[in-house]
Amino acid sequence: GIACYYIPFVFMVGSAIAQSAQPIISYNFGLGYKERVMAAERIALLTAVVCGVVATVAFTVYPYLLVGLFISLDSEAAKIAIHGFPYFASGFVFFIVNIAVVGYFQSVERIKPATIFALLRGFVFLIPSFILLPKFLGVSGIWLAMPLSEALTIIVILLFVLKHRYAYKVSSQLITS
Repeated sequence: GIACYYIPFVFMVGSAIAQSAQPIISYNFGLGYKERVMAAERIALLTAVVCGVVATVAFTVYPYLLVGLFISLDSEAAKIAIHGFPYFASGFVFFIVNIAVVGYFQSVERIKPATIFALLRGFVFLIPSFILLPKFLGVSGIWLAMPLSEALTIIVILLFVLKHRYAYKVSSQLITS
């Protein structure tokens, strides 16, 4: 419950990064300035990683403070939240990076991958994680469902990018030879 109060703030950080980079990337993409597009995306990704690390550290180092803002630290719910916050926060870097990546693909008119990545992180990986992880890990599995979903999405994104970069290099070599 308490984590649900905080996750919108983490989402807003990711969304702010994506929405800040989107017009810069779109404009330069439209003009064909590939180097500027990549530079803007690198800045967005670096910002996402830094913000994710800061959020993770805050939730890991200060769970008592964050939980204590909502409920008495003596309650059973507080003990569960204090124990679970570090697990939950372990996915914040992936969470924010995924939002930035989806924004990037929207900016360069790659709507299909953007939509697929958004669905993977929010439904395809998340729902099975919420069902399966608690069976194997108990309550900790509930806290780890979102981080696992986000990490699996990052893996899919990396595989997609590697595949398409290789395909682009091969097609570029064929055209120039």
